[in-house]
Amino acid sequence: MRLGRFIAMLAVTAGVAVALPAAAGAQGSSDVFQSPSGNIRCAYVDQVGIGCYTRNNGRMAMLESFGEAYVARTRSGLPGGRVLGYGRTWRRSTFRCHSSTAGMDCWSTYTGNGFFINRSTAYAY
Repeated sequence: MRLGRFIAMLAVTAGVAVALPAAAGAQGSSDVFQSPSGNIRCAYVDQVGIGCYTRNNGRMAMLESFGEAYVARTRSGLPGGRVLGYGRTWRRSTFRCHSSTAGMDCWSTYTGNGFFINRSTAYAY
């Protein structure tokens, strides 16, 4: 999947999830969350993947469902969501994201691929 299309799908679907939270439901197909500082915002979309964006510099890191991780810059952002406290791990499907004061680390338990993003850097692994 092309990187730009992936970013657009995450942003649009995450925006819909924020606007219509009842449609997503407790076990819904999307989720939006952010770091305690509010600088890192993340969105998960079932069958698409997970992406995180830093508000301070427009870095974006994405991990496709059953695919690779990518890092890019974007002018688009993601909406804010509930806070994932430092030291906490978000879980959905085969994806995990761990929030820490160092940044956000997200990976797939299925592929082992992932990314790390913080205020100053982002990388895929």
